[in-house]
Amino acid sequence: MPKADRRKVKRLPKSRHVSVSRTEMNRLVDRLNERGDVLNRVLQTQRIQFQRIAEIQADLDLMKARYLRTKP
Repeated sequence: MPKADRRKVKRLPKSRHVSVSRTEMNRLVDRLNERGDVLNRVLQTQRIQFQRIAEIQADLDLMKARYLRTKP
């Protein structure tokens, strides 16, 4: 199955100069900061979930080891 192209907006080449007003630049910086905050919250949530998964896995491993020791 071919991969879908997820990029919907054309990227600007780095060598191209784009003139923007200070207001537009500030708005862009605000949006980037908001998105950075959202990404940080997602990363924190993922860390918590992976920690929980690791704790559950450790408990399962312990239960399995105890079961195998008691098995005749």
